[in-house]
Amino acid sequence: MPSFVGTSGTRVLLLIGSGIVASAQIGKAIISMPLIRAELALGLDLAALIVAIFAMLGAMMGIGAGVVVSQLGVRRSLIGGMAGIAVGNVIGAGAPDEFVLLAARLIEGVGFMGVVLAIPSMIPQLVRQEVRDTVMAAWSAYMPTGIMLMLFAGPLLPTIGWRNFWFANAVAAGLCAILLWIHAPAVSAPREPTSRFFAQVAAVVRRPGSLVLAVAFFAYSCQIFSLSFALPLLLTSAYRVSLGAAGLLSALVLAVSAVGHVSSGFLLRAGVPIWTNIAVAFLFFAVSGFAVYGGALTAEGTSLAAALALGIGGLAPGAIYAAVPHAAPAPWAVPPTIGLVQQASNLGQFAGPLTLGLWVDHLGWQAAPSIVTPAALGGLACALVLRRILVAARQ
Repeated sequence: MPSFVGTSGTRVLLLIGSGIVASAQIGKAIISMPLIRAELALGLDLAALIVAIFAMLGAMMGIGAGVVVSQLGVRRSLIGGMAGIAVGNVIGAGAPDEFVLLAARLIEGVGFMGVVLAIPSMIPQLVRQEVRDTVMAAWSAYMPTGIMLMLFAGPLLPTIGWRNFWFANAVAAGLCAILLWIHAPAVSAPREPTSRFFAQVAAVVRRPGSLVLAVAFFAYSCQIFSLSFALPLLLTSAYRVSLGAAGLLSALVLAVSAVGHVSSGFLLRAGVPIWTNIAVAFLFFAVSGFAVYGGALTAEGTSLAAALALGIGGLAPGAIYAAVPHAAPAPWAVPPTIGLVQQASNLGQFAGPLTLGLWVDHLGWQAAPSIVTPAALGGLACALVLRRILVAARQ
């Protein structure tokens, strides 16, 4: 059991668990969409918007939302955000048409932003300095873990129905909101005047360390979401794997990604530098593209290569989150810096799959390394630049 467990450690576990519940709302929409489309007769365009609205909000609002969280207070934003997720699920569970469902997803998305920007701002104040980087890295596993849990729930959906599934998520989020209201600490954080909103944004954007972390997370998001998007299509089209088997393999591969996130924390605890974790992740991404898309492996071998890519690649986000308190220009700027990183992450969610899809559509799967490898090398360059920034910050 981690050495930080105690009163503060229990609160940290509650915060990480709440992040998992929040990210489960992404996986919930992905796995529910076939049933939703069948009931509400949705087109692919509107179905994609319902699934991707969290990423759209993050891409548009990330750094601004971070400033808002810092002004409202992280505790208030956290509890309110989780309550918003619960309310959105209740509305979605009873939605009579696609427009009400889209509005419900919008409410969930705003709540999601409040939760995932508040938690990493709160965690560093609950743990000792020597384990802070480790815990921040463990926090980064919230996203793949939440999505993965919902994907594994897929076989239950035909029995329970998507509406009951969404209501169950409302109950989970509501319980989290109550527990957070009782147990979430009132952390102290200096605030800048609200009138200086744009000055606060500019202070974060002008910070070289913040920008490097954002670019690195953009590169990581391009890699992981491109691979997550491509793997089921690759298995079904190139290897003639059934859709059900491809979905299960993809969920298992995503589970390995969560292991990588947590492993980053242990490596940081062991003294491995932040930049080294990021560099190793992107170096493996650069090499693994040839194994995944080259066509020389079997379906099982391709899935194993993808799992290793996401597992070792999972070292990057944990290290990036751990670097945020070091790179932010001031303590009050941690939420906006996380917002900038989140914004870059969501841009990568759009850009990566879209670019890879267009590239493969014209040139075939074997051309994929020529686009994913340069992106990985860009992330590697960010790691080397970050090394210099962090060394300079300690002097």
